[in-house]
Amino acid sequence: MQSQIDRRDKMNTQLNDDVNKAREKIERLLRNIEELQHSDSETQLQVRRLERDLREEREKSLRMERELDGWRALRVERGSVLGRGHVGAFSDAGSRRGSSVYGSGEVPQRMPSNTKGFLA
Repeated sequence: MQSQIDRRDKMNTQLNDDVNKAREKIERLLRNIEELQHSDSETQLQVRRLERDLREEREKSLRMERELDGWRALRVERGSVLGRGHVGAFSDAGSRRGSSVYGSGEVPQRMPSNTKGFLA
């Protein structure tokens, strides 16, 4: 009878140890799950930030490409205007001096001003 009681006590002690080990393992696993969830949340947040940054950079790139295309079109337009013999922005060909607006080469001269831009 005593040996049965001793065996049962030994089994109870062993079972209690197993239960305690299992509880510790469960606590460790729960902490790991919590850490992984936290890490996953941070990673997802970082991914969303990077996707937003990428989207902003793409939009910026597209805006710059459109602006560049606009400048190119303006340059081509100016080039085609100059190429057809029309007046360019910095050409004397169509200026008052180069045109016959004032007749026989007579060009009005600018008067010196002592008023520095103010009318007297």
